[in-house]
Amino acid sequence: MVLRGFVALCYLTLALAAGAPARAAEATPAPNPFDRTVHPLGVGDALPDAAYIDQSGKSLHLTGFRGRTLVIGFIYTNCADQCPLLTAKFGSLAAQVPPHRFELLEISVDPERDTPAAIANFARAHGVHGDDWRILTGNAGAFDAVAAPLGVSVIKDPNGELLHSERTIIVGPDGRIAYVIDAAGWTPSQVLAVARRVDGLPSSAVARLDLDLAKAVQAVCGGVKPGRSGLRDLAGVVAVFALFGLLAGFAAWRIFWRPA
Repeated sequence: MVLRGFVALCYLTLALAAGAPARAAEATPAPNPFDRTVHPLGVGDALPDAAYIDQSGKSLHLTGFRGRTLVIGFIYTNCADQCPLLTAKFGSLAAQVPPHRFELLEISVDPERDTPAAIANFARAHGVHGDDWRILTGNAGAFDAVAAPLGVSVIKDPNGELLHSERTIIVGPDGRIAYVIDAAGWTPSQVLAVARRVDGLPSSAVARLDLDLAKAVQAVCGGVKPGRSGLRDLAGVVAVFALFGLLAGFAAWRIFWRPA
């Protein structure tokens, strides 16, 4: 009797030991996507590589554009507000940049829905043409490799719309990030001037200053205004201070210098 009880206790102990790892594995929570480590990139860092497909169905890698200056934006084809505006500005850039020196890339942040057929339809609808202006799509791994380190985040709302960072990146012929523009309020003339400067071509110093001032105003004041001009913003600030100075001077004259 004692021996049978001892054997039963041994079997029970072995069963519990065998079942413990299984229960521990079942209790382990699924990995949290927000725990993923992303190393942010900035000016001077090398553009990461990833495989994409363009609107013509051609497979390519970002490193294949070495030797050209890149202007990179982020869109998705179901977007109904800022993305078509960004594509229109890329179209204006495409008409002004010298051929075969620059590459305009619009990368999808919605690879699940932006199939090669979807980006081909989007390209036809928006007049994307030639080898110097491409719409790119890839898989989720391509997004993790490129967009996330470049500071582009994406949140899907309950209606399926994507809220994503509106960031434009200019990359030099050496494959390194040369300029970063947050928000979508830039003008084609501003980005053209910066891109030409990065490529070593003559460019408008006024347009570059305009973009730098617009970036500074956006960083301080926030908000986005399509086609924002930093010079106009600066002129507005100067006008406000000038008006304040005139009013202060008039008040001082009334108080201290006006004859009795």
